[in-house]
Amino acid sequence: MNKPFLQILLVQLFSNGDCLYATAVARQIKNDYPDCKLTWAIAAFCQNIIANNPYVDEIIVTDEVVKNDVAAFRKYKKKVFAEKAAGKWDEVFITTNMDTNLALYDGTIRGMVLRAYPNVITVPLQPVVILTDVEKKNVSTFADKHSLKQFTNVLLWEYAPQSGQSVLNFEMVMNVAKRVTTLSSTCIILSSANKFEGTKNIVDASTLSVRENAALTHYCTLLIGCSSGITWLTTSTAAKFLPMLQLLNANTIFMNAPSVDFARYAIKQNGLVEMCQFSENEIYNCLRQIITNGFKSAVKYNQPLPLRFKTTTTIVYNLLVYGEFAAIKNHYNIIKSTYGLQPIFLKAFIAGFALFPFKLLNNFVKKKIFKSI
Repeated sequence: MNKPFLQILLVQLFSNGDCLYATAVARQIKNDYPDCKLTWAIAAFCQNIIANNPYVDEIIVTDEVVKNDVAAFRKYKKKVFAEKAAGKWDEVFITTNMDTNLALYDGTIRGMVLRAYPNVITVPLQPVVILTDVEKKNVSTFADKHSLKQFTNVLLWEYAPQSGQSVLNFEMVMNVAKRVTTLSSTCIILSSANKFEGTKNIVDASTLSVRENAALTHYCTLLIGCSSGITWLTTSTAAKFLPMLQLLNANTIFMNAPSVDFARYAIKQNGLVEMCQFSENEIYNCLRQIITNGFKSAVKYNQPLPLRFKTTTTIVYNLLVYGEFAAIKNHYNIIKSTYGLQPIFLKAFIAGFALFPFKLLNNFVKKKIFKSI
């Protein structure tokens, strides 16, 4: 019996920000295969981010792969391609940023996700988020409870992400928040899963879901972010695109600076300052400048991010572990076409090969020690 429409599987398991990027892929699949049934395979802790997505017909929740467990991911890939060979799927598209997809990194995480889809992306790139009436009501009630409309300045702070993008701790955030909220008609909302005892001007938003932060942006005037899930949620169809102060971790392996992403994909934004070296005083002074003199006056605090390729060394090592030489060549070509043949890139690329045996031995010894404990 013939299947009534094409069965297509999209595998984007995690994380929230990456899944938001992948909503453009889902939309493109529906554009390229208008008669298909699109099923999205996703990890349980991320499934809510794509709820109600109009381009997804079915969601498969899987916990077969723990984040960063490459061996389990390769096993899962083998499983879904076996399902395709058996006729369950007509097409399988895997955009999760693991295994050979690491080679697709071009300085942006969005780039990794979009490059994993083999066809040209022609649809809008804005992440698609459709909130329910209940979610909107929850945020409206939250806003009323904390009298958000009475403040001229309402700052939404993404301060404790799960992605490792932030170098801030709670004490540092609270110290800055206490100083900033002494400024006229200013409130700070701390968005995370961590509950704390709030005040009138420093609000705990842990009672809201991740998705509900999109509705919360409509009550806010500025985002303090760290290029994690909340940052990218605020660029979605359900949110108000806020001016941003991004406090970035210069030592993270996969840098994903909004400035690079916005420029790469011609995304218009309402103001952006990025800092990767900062103290409590510098954050406070920047925010005070924005609040008292307007966002444009704070441009002097922007710190241009240095071009670096230490990510390449990590990617080359991870791909060498599984003998993925074609993927290594692909990464080389992507970086070369994006940035030109930079000497610092060649150094990082060669270092991946040179350090491979030593890192492999070190990791092997660590695993042996861990198992013996």
